[in-house]
Amino acid sequence: MAISKDDILNAVSEMSVMDLNELVKAFEEKFGVSAA
Repeated sequence: MAISKDDILNAVSEMSVMDLNELVKAFEEKFGVSAA
């Protein structure tokens, strides 16, 4: 079963700023991009 966009948004809305920072870094590493 795929995760919906709403599931992702709900999870992100409950994260702390520190957790969001780590999530952005993980996206940058996984996909070889920069969010800057």
